[in-house]
Amino acid sequence: MSENPDEILKLEAYRVARETRNLEINLFWQRSNYFLVMTTAIAAGFFSLKDGRYGLPLAILGLVVAALWVAVNLGSKFWQSRWEYRLNLTERELRSDMNLFSADWETVQEDVRQSLEFRKRGKLHHLYSKSVLLKPSVTLMMTLLSLGFVLFWVAVVLITMYPMVAGWW
Repeated sequence: MSENPDEILKLEAYRVARETRNLEINLFWQRSNYFLVMTTAIAAGFFSLKDGRYGLPLAILGLVVAALWVAVNLGSKFWQSRWEYRLNLTERELRSDMNLFSADWETVQEDVRQSLEFRKRGKLHHLYSKSVLLKPSVTLMMTLLSLGFVLFWVAVVLITMYPMVAGWW
């Protein structure tokens, strides 16, 4: 290992950035699981109601929780992206040929393609491998799920309010 203080500082910065990025990813999933459980509990409560007078407050609570979930997902992705970018920059300074976080898109695609080993395994495996190479974002999918719950709760609030509003006309 180099005794150069600048190199040691860069290596420490890289380690901190990597650990912080990993922490952000773990926190993203912990938060998403929390909101998913909370939203599911509110939905279970809403659909098991025998008396409709608590329906609107529960539906509004579900909407608020789902909207908060979207916001938390976006905030989590912000910090994850920030630390990944810092990893990229620090890695380029340490060793431009490392190609972990600083790899270009073509290198990343080729790494994944090689790991999937495109050989004759059948149409289903080939379709699976091609789909993996599209690189669907797991954080985007979870954010879309949370947005789906926002839309669900908007519809539930509107449907729950309809009998009340219809009676005013």
